[in-house]
Amino acid sequence: MTVPLKMRTENESQNPLKRLWKRRQARISALAGHVRFDGGPYFTTYHCFLILLVLGAIGLFAAGFLTYRHVVVVSTSGHVTESGLCRASGSINCDEILRSDYSILFGYFPSAVLGLMGFVFVLWLVLNGLVNNRSRKVVWAALLLYFFAAIGFSWYYAYVMAFEVDFICPWCIVVHVVNFISLIVVLVVAIRNRRKFLLPEISTVAERFYLILGGVAISLLVFLGSVLWEKSLSFADVKDQYEALANDPVVIRAVIRGAPEHKIALTPEHPVYGSPNAPYSLILFSDFKCPLCARTDEFLKKLVDKNPEALKLVFINYPLEKQCNRIVAGDLHPGACVIARAAYAAYLLGGPKAFWAYANELFASQKKLKPEMLPEIAGKLGLDLDKFGQLMKPDSIAAKKIEQDVQIGVNMNLSSTPQIFFEGRRIPETFQGQFLVEALQSLMESGGQESKVTKLKW
Repeated sequence: MTVPLKMRTENESQNPLKRLWKRRQARISALAGHVRFDGGPYFTTYHCFLILLVLGAIGLFAAGFLTYRHVVVVSTSGHVTESGLCRASGSINCDEILRSDYSILFGYFPSAVLGLMGFVFVLWLVLNGLVNNRSRKVVWAALLLYFFAAIGFSWYYAYVMAFEVDFICPWCIVVHVVNFISLIVVLVVAIRNRRKFLLPEISTVAERFYLILGGVAISLLVFLGSVLWEKSLSFADVKDQYEALANDPVVIRAVIRGAPEHKIALTPEHPVYGSPNAPYSLILFSDFKCPLCARTDEFLKKLVDKNPEALKLVFINYPLEKQCNRIVAGDLHPGACVIARAAYAAYLLGGPKAFWAYANELFASQKKLKPEMLPEIAGKLGLDLDKFGQLMKPDSIAAKKIEQDVQIGVNMNLSSTPQIFFEGRRIPETFQGQFLVEALQSLMESGGQESKVTKLKW
């Protein structure tokens, strides 16, 4: 039997749920401009989220690797093995960028960890959007805000890599490319679905609170975990390397005396800092592009200044570049051979005073040093630029002297810088500051030359 139309209308009007649903549908249609969509007011389908899931996973891996390398490099003072994922070759060197000041934000916050936190936040949003379609519009709005902020950091670090440092980090480029592609994806989807943003929000306040607060919380946990990991490695490194030496002078003497003794063929052509007549020689194998070498050079010169009657510093160039050093695994410091040649050219033109002044300029300009700056530094110090240019040639006296210096280190099988020798014995890298002074004092007292022994000042 057919129910009359009037009766059906009255029955429906008496059903409050049907009336509420009709009003809601009418409101949605009006706000959306009669946009038609399938599956409910969920802003977009899951396919876009799958694209972002893949991009986020790639970015997470790249940022995770950079975070790992940063933690390892910082916690072990830079003495780490080369990574198979980013082998040093020419200007490609992830570790050198991670060692630079540009890898730290606000003097402490590692930029690699910031990228890792960001991709963790992105994956949190994307996974929630896939699982809970009610929250997709909120997720997309959060992704828009995040990638607009992330692309700003990417532009900054792309500029730094192009103009401020001499190295290229492939995994950094991967992070920047993922940020750029992700921004394009979220923009295109948002523009194509812009009218659906006008639809009433169907996720609850609790769902939105959980989504944003959960993403922020999990990102902060990643940061705290990275920091604690770095601190634990640093603490273990310091404890293992310094504690025994700091508390037991007997250990210091045993380590030094147990080291093999080398006969280092010094010549009058080696630059000397301090009095040439000082009885004890500190011999430093150094590379002008090595950050730790700069700090070591500064410390040793201060030590000589405090003890001029006992110590002098002898500098031996040992660039870590295959162009002039055949035992180096890769070009750890591209351009280091030419820079070493320039420093020795300054020595030939102006003696020790000119060499140490030139060396100071090289270390001070280390982060932005480029080949074209070498003659500028020579001119700044008043050196003859024509003669300087002649000495910079590959077959010059300066070039041959660098070859001789490198050969000394090769014969001793040195694989890193800085390397310090005193009385023919190598001082371990762990002996820094007061530990180094104690080591030198121990060697002086055990050398059998009582008349030359003095108490070193520190």
